[in-house]
Amino acid sequence: MRRAAARRSARLPPRDGAILRKVLLVLAGALVILETVPRWVSIPGLTAAELRPPYLESTADRAFAPHPYLLYSPKPDYARAADPGSSVARSFHHGPLGFRAPEVARSRPEGTLRIACVGGSSTYGTGPSSDEATWPAQLGARLAEGSGGATEVLNAGVPAWTSFECLTGLAFRVLPMGPDLVLFYLATNDAESALWPDPVADNVHYRQVWPTFRPSPLEPALERSVLYLAWRRYATDYLSQRADLGFQSKRLPAGPDGERLAQYRAPERKGPLPEQGFENFRRNLVSMVALTRAHGARPVLLTQAIWSEDPTSDSLLDGEVRLRAHRRMTGIVRDVAAGAQVPLIETAEHLEAAARAEVEATGAQSIFSANVHLTDGGAQRLASFVASELSRLGLL
Repeated sequence: MRRAAARRSARLPPRDGAILRKVLLVLAGALVILETVPRWVSIPGLTAAELRPPYLESTADRAFAPHPYLLYSPKPDYARAADPGSSVARSFHHGPLGFRAPEVARSRPEGTLRIACVGGSSTYGTGPSSDEATWPAQLGARLAEGSGGATEVLNAGVPAWTSFECLTGLAFRVLPMGPDLVLFYLATNDAESALWPDPVADNVHYRQVWPTFRPSPLEPALERSVLYLAWRRYATDYLSQRADLGFQSKRLPAGPDGERLAQYRAPERKGPLPEQGFENFRRNLVSMVALTRAHGARPVLLTQAIWSEDPTSDSLLDGEVRLRAHRRMTGIVRDVAAGAQVPLIETAEHLEAAARAEVEATGAQSIFSANVHLTDGGAQRLASFVASELSRLGLL
């Protein structure tokens, strides 16, 4: 009797119990609504594209993919249409062999002069608006017109590649295409690598293995819930961590507190820069020249142009220290060309002088879109200059 009375006294009053039931009922209804309505009605912030971005399940929307020997490489048959909402609409396409379009066939036609262009994003064409506007494509169109179609140009540029990746890519991607001439347009990515903390000979101070993601075994089941996806999207850093699996795979150094930095800035260096990164570039460039010749092709070195709107800043992309490192790399290109008796085309002087002339005349330049990246007009100017220099040097 006493226990029964105690249980009755521990129960909520009828009114409080009714309120609790109503609250629970409202919460349950809200959960049901949130779980079901977004599946049928497009609600901002709760759309499938926002809660489960395509790159989480597939790399189909990514232009680059891991490669066992090259770290990453352009995905074959990739295509991205221009975004009309962007301030600068750009489209990108890769051919079936994984080169930026327009891609040449693996087998070179009889009697055709084939030229391969090796470099980073400024060769691949991050700045120009289309495949046809990149400087290798414009060079190919110009030379083909002058030779009756007997000349073709392969764009073997890949964004963010340093001389390490370009050396490997030359061996496994470019030389099997049977080029007669190989144009090397390199400097700035190696300059950034040289500015990374504690440079070493194999570049692992700068590059890391392409990161992978292994989801929990429960993840597929949990992802069926809209509520879970919304919580993961807005209450955790899950998506930002997945987005960090970017194709550049740079190793972010540790800060003073030992934690990894979210972003690395150019070091404050008033004295000499560390030598290792520059030694790496010289060694790799010499190796690329030798490898090209060993496979019966002729190497041609181009100096890489760079532009900065604020050359005294501390920007890692185009600030004072980056420009100093870039100029040093440009000097190495000239040294290797002279020492190995390789034809040299001074594209840096040509483009930078043209940009300075525009600024003096109009107050602005139209050749560079940013850093080393070119506009459509800048790529056209580079292609025209290279074509005239190849002709002057008797290489066509």
